[in-house]
Amino acid sequence: MMKTKSDMLKTLMPFGHTNIEKFWALKGVSFDIYEGDSVGIVGLNGGGKSTLLNIVSQIIPPTSGQLEVNGATNIISVGAGLNGNLTGRENIIMKCEMLGMSMTEIHEKMDEIIQFAGDQVIGKIDQPVKTYSSGMKSRLGFSVLVHQDPDILIIDEALSVGDAPFFEKGVARMKEFKAQGKTIMFVSHSLTQVQELCDKVIWIDHGRVVMEGPADTVLPQFEEFQRTYNKKSKAERAKITRESGKQFSLQELRDANPTEPSSFFEKRLYDQPFTWQTKTVLTILVFVLAFTLAAFLKGIPLRTAVQAPLAIISLKWWIGIAVVIAAAIIGGSLSRKRKERHVLD
Repeated sequence: MMKTKSDMLKTLMPFGHTNIEKFWALKGVSFDIYEGDSVGIVGLNGGGKSTLLNIVSQIIPPTSGQLEVNGATNIISVGAGLNGNLTGRENIIMKCEMLGMSMTEIHEKMDEIIQFAGDQVIGKIDQPVKTYSSGMKSRLGFSVLVHQDPDILIIDEALSVGDAPFFEKGVARMKEFKAQGKTIMFVSHSLTQVQELCDKVIWIDHGRVVMEGPADTVLPQFEEFQRTYNKKSKAERAKITRESGKQFSLQELRDANPTEPSSFFEKRLYDQPFTWQTKTVLTILVFVLAFTLAAFLKGIPLRTAVQAPLAIISLKWWIGIAVVIAAAIIGGSLSRKRKERHVLD
């Protein structure tokens, strides 16, 4: 969780990012969703629902574990992928092109998409989207995506800002997808919407799966949990958050699941903006710059310096630099392993 530009710069160094806060948005989440399932994802704010949908839709990669998605996915969230400076019509063209539609297909479906979005959007379809309300943006984005043909439809609160008629229209469209054997993942804080649209529910709390099963079984228990939670004081809620955010590590998860493949518990992505390849190139560029500057200060032509590098920097200095770099890398690795704590505040 890099909060400043200096934190990002620290990640360039092998020893500079050991104290940057780490945060596990999801902790040991595991489930199966089958073709034709309509699954609701419920939980408190900050529980990891949107992160989960972004991983399933392959917008962001999982840090560890295994993700298997069989089919094309479309994710719908409020205003997702809309350019505020473009008009509604231009956004439809842009989003459809990004989804692989030809201009002929776009023009064929344009009127249908606009009509589905509703009267408010129809009246402002040629106005910049930045003038739209959240509900209008949601309707427009929803309308574009439900006129595609995805195998898996992922909905992140996209119906929560719509009015009752639009919700009913959206639910009818979702039922059409379901009848066609499409798979649906639906996140909403409206349990009524989840109850109407979903057969199964996954309850996530502070990054962990609390319960999974039929909607009629999970939703009443989650609703009771919500009532109890809302009655608690701010201090009691903070305590629950602290307790749920106890130290988490992949080793802990490995120990709890000894029969699973070890590859599931290997951390593939470190919280750094630069890959090791990028760091290598940057390191080489820094050395070239330093070498060129040293040659300039000594008044030695660059060609001569390249042919006789020891004339610029003696062998003992090269050895010293190599030792310092190696020590920094080893020290940073040990420090990272020692200090890396995954705590939810």
